[in-house]
Amino acid sequence: MAVVSLAFYILLELIRPMDWWEPMRLWPIINILAIVTGLLGVPSLTERFKTVWNQIPQVKIALWFFAATVLSFIPQFYMGGMLDAFQNFGKVIFFFVLLLTIVKQVKHERLLIWFLLLGILWLSIHAILQQRTGFGFGGKPPSPRGINPETGETIWQSRAYGAFDDPNDLSLILVVGIPLFLLQVFMTGNPVRKIVGIIGAGLAVYGTWCTNSRGGIMAVLGMLGALIFVRLKGIKRYLVGGIGGAIVMVLAPGRFSSGALSGRDRSVLWGDGILMFKRSPIFGVGFGGFPDNASRAQVAHNSYVHVLAELGLFGYLPFFLLIYLTVIQIRRLMEIKHLISKNDHLLLTGLFAGLAGQFVAMYFISRQYQPILYLNLALAIGTIYNMSRDYNSLQSVYGQTRQDIRRGLIFGLASIPVMWVTILASNKVS
Repeated sequence: MAVVSLAFYILLELIRPMDWWEPMRLWPIINILAIVTGLLGVPSLTERFKTVWNQIPQVKIALWFFAATVLSFIPQFYMGGMLDAFQNFGKVIFFFVLLLTIVKQVKHERLLIWFLLLGILWLSIHAILQQRTGFGFGGKPPSPRGINPETGETIWQSRAYGAFDDPNDLSLILVVGIPLFLLQVFMTGNPVRKIVGIIGAGLAVYGTWCTNSRGGIMAVLGMLGALIFVRLKGIKRYLVGGIGGAIVMVLAPGRFSSGALSGRDRSVLWGDGILMFKRSPIFGVGFGGFPDNASRAQVAHNSYVHVLAELGLFGYLPFFLLIYLTVIQIRRLMEIKHLISKNDHLLLTGLFAGLAGQFVAMYFISRQYQPILYLNLALAIGTIYNMSRDYNSLQSVYGQTRQDIRRGLIFGLASIPVMWVTILASNKVS
């Protein structure tokens, strides 16, 4: 029951009928379902927490990252900030851990993913309706965002409700759905699934285009790169990758024509983030404190710089490790093709491509604390663990965890000067 409750919670977080459907307007259904899911999940949490704590390193690392958000206010001795971080981000990490404990089988992971895809299908149709008719579900209009310098026309960006009221957030969740839909076409079994995959992928692609989001386009590029890396080898990788990238750039919506960096503004904010890190390298300037310390009172428009500035090394390293370990583990499991069924390998490929797109886009937008990021991570991590157990491959995937963590820490530290060089280069270009 906890898994079913969680599946409906995920769906409702995406479509949010209480925000636009009059019969359900202002119903606290999301809060009620969250509480019910939490209560139903308590037995699994108490039963399996020790297992996931010992066998899935991301659980410890996520709690380390959560602790970093709270402790980031230690230098200021600001108890109000610590309480705010505990309340706001604590809920995200709780559901991250809860998902890993209550979802015990791959078939349950598939159920959650299908509910996620159902929500993505709804969001795609909503985004397309906004651009085609001027209004989405509930009469919500797209958001105007400046004038296209080439045509003189207003640029409209599709947006949805709740966490997806921002076009960037809407585009990211749609990009996550594209490979998961698309790879249904290649799976064996029910032909209806193939039809749903084709329709869903097409709608998600069009919906992403309707958001007119630079972050969305970067996510598409990252997602395509991951798919090409997995599905092709040799010269085909580079040919298809080059052609695919060129097509994306040509068909990219109006706002992307000026480039991934919006002039000098973004690189200046990145530079502000590095200065904040230099001022407070261990604990950062505090959770949510980037705009207050930036020269232009904005977020960093770079999730990695944002975390480094707000949480210092104590927060940046676990954030980097969460991403690094998940990528390493999913690739390690995908490489034992002789053990894994075709459908399971395609599922892993879809999860990997969706996450890759999200991680690439996060270099150009600040989405480091968004719940959808940790939902996608938890779905991938849970699938990796449950599938590794089912195929008796836990040792193959997790046997080098200590070495992986050491390497991840080294790469995380090395990424800081790399970002600094990137900022210097972008300042010169802009």
